[in-house]
Amino acid sequence: MAKLRLKYYPEQVLLQKAKKVTTFDSSVRKLANDMLETMYDENGVGLAAPQVGVSKRIMVIDVSGEDEPNEPIVFINPQIIEKEGSLVGLEGCLSFPGVFFEVRRSNRILVKYQNLAGKDVKMQAEGDLLCRAIQHEIDHLDGELFINKAVSPIAADLELVKNGFIAGDVEALETELANSGQVTHTINVKDQTPVVG
Repeated sequence: MAKLRLKYYPEQVLLQKAKKVTTFDSSVRKLANDMLETMYDENGVGLAAPQVGVSKRIMVIDVSGEDEPNEPIVFINPQIIEKEGSLVGLEGCLSFPGVFFEVRRSNRILVKYQNLAGKDVKMQAEGDLLCRAIQHEIDHLDGELFINKAVSPIAADLELVKNGFIAGDVEALETELANSGQVTHTINVKDQTPVVG
């Protein structure tokens, strides 16, 4: 296994739809293992292949806790075939270091994917970190980013400006956010378990 180099916004590969995997060979297994090593090294719970510069529909997730054994899941060619409800929670992204804000997702999903052997698998997730992480990583495979799904676009812009991803006036955004009524409390990342993928 080898650690891969992460791609950061606005790298073009993050904005493109990834290609379907058609061959299930040792190169796919190596990529999945390298992605897992990279994800663990970066303290993430999920990672999609475009985040390491590979435009393939592969993603890895592990939502096990710090004191639990690793339980990695490799998803190849995943797609959500059912979704319902609404779930709001704090998210971050390995391609946006330091950026955290609230994102709205579906509360229950049914996802269909292939495993490393090419076998079809279905999995349901509801109201938890796994549910949120699957949606976050599939977005990466579709060239979509969590910054476009923020509950408060102003809060997202503020985080992006504070962390140097876009230009802007922090004080003006803080004032606009306070006057918007979109966020009534300060989010403390240390008090929550955000998705980082």
